[in-house]
Amino acid sequence: MTTSVLAPAVSRVRPRAAVLLVGIPVLFLVLSTIGALTESNIPGLPVVPLATLWALPLDLWIRNVATALTVGFVLVGGVLAPRPDRRCGAIASMAALVWLVALLAQSVLTVSEVLALPLRTSVDPTIVWSLLTQTTLGRVMLLQFLLIAIVGVLSWVILDRVTGSILLALALIAAFLPGFNGHSGINDGHSSATISLGLHIVAASVWVGGLVATINYAHRHGGDAASVIRRFSLLALICVIVLAESGLLNAGLRLDGLASLVTSPYGAIIVAKMALLIALIGFGWRQRRNLADRFENDDAKMRILVLISGTELVWMGTALGLSVALSRTAPPGIALAGDPLSYASLVLLAIAVPLAVFASAGDVLASKLPQWVRAYPEPVAVALLVVMAGSAASTSIFGPQFSAIVTIVFVVGIGTVFLVAAARSISALLIVAAGLPVIAWWIENGIEGGLGWPAVVVTLIGWSLLAMARFANRPSRQEVIV
Repeated sequence: MTTSVLAPAVSRVRPRAAVLLVGIPVLFLVLSTIGALTESNIPGLPVVPLATLWALPLDLWIRNVATALTVGFVLVGGVLAPRPDRRCGAIASMAALVWLVALLAQSVLTVSEVLALPLRTSVDPTIVWSLLTQTTLGRVMLLQFLLIAIVGVLSWVILDRVTGSILLALALIAAFLPGFNGHSGINDGHSSATISLGLHIVAASVWVGGLVATINYAHRHGGDAASVIRRFSLLALICVIVLAESGLLNAGLRLDGLASLVTSPYGAIIVAKMALLIALIGFGWRQRRNLADRFENDDAKMRILVLISGTELVWMGTALGLSVALSRTAPPGIALAGDPLSYASLVLLAIAVPLAVFASAGDVLASKLPQWVRAYPEPVAVALLVVMAGSAASTSIFGPQFSAIVTIVFVVGIGTVFLVAAARSISALLIVAAGLPVIAWWIENGIEGGLGWPAVVVTLIGWSLLAMARFANRPSRQEVIV
């Protein structure tokens, strides 16, 4: 198929970057569940305005998306494309402008949060300038202002790959700098946390923004985008490796062993991000494998690749929302014997992580299971509930760290076997669905604030994941288009 014939076919596939907006409701749902959007009335301490508690996370999400789009479009338009692409440069410049505005709003909202001032008072230029010039956080933001302004102005005039590479380097440095502002990231002795967080942000920005930019480029250039897709696919693989490694290092520095992973809201968000990363890796591997098998000598695989990338963007948008929520959640303290297991972590380990594994390689795993397991999935469903209940009672018996290891290994393992064996069994899925409220009562009963609406939200999420299991390992409509 020639480029002239392919271009109209690809142009009919509309880019779906707007699906990244799914991250906003995810962000506010998580923050509401952990109580981060309500005013804390502690006697003797100033109260952060409610408007700031809601506006700052939204601003951070906008900043992160603008960061990703700036980096992605500079990367594709100035480095990966066969020749400089003016449209990519223009979009990068507009994204940089949004990035600048979000950064300015962040400085005002940070003043409001740190000093517990109303927003109308926080806009005072004197106070904002004091923040920017007298604190490490402010000086980092000032440097970002300078770098982003340069990228925004010069993105319009990318002449060749040399200038494109220079602008990309500046954008990546600006994306890296928020690593200095993470939890304890600017204190002495926390260089590992700073570097790992910075690399995590850079890898995520390249992956998310690069995918959006690649889809946009293929939408406009058709067959000319083949080389861009090949180059970005290799770069995306590198980003996945960096994301996984930096994420594990950063989590290890902030958590008190594996116990904090299953006993704290902070750990539950990390587990959710792990599940999303597994799903993204598996989905990308499946779609590219299927495309290679079905369209080995047909350029139409590019059209299908652009079409089904919308699913990846949904998960990426969710991951962006979780990332901002994680940055707004305090790391847990030292894990102690008797710490209650987090109901959210348990549901994610039992259903979300196994669902991601099942969606990625369920067909392979199914061939490894004994026939009796596949024939009788209901006992496996009951076993999963028993293991979940046993895990909830084990921290006071074996200690937090040992119990966390046992919980992660057995719950994830039996959860994976359950989904592989029972994804097509309505009765087995209903057994687990009916057992989730019982598990919630088993864990939350007697805990102050337990069995409230957060437990209801987690249960509904668990039910949604079980419903998704019915279709997780089936090829999507787009994947079967020939």
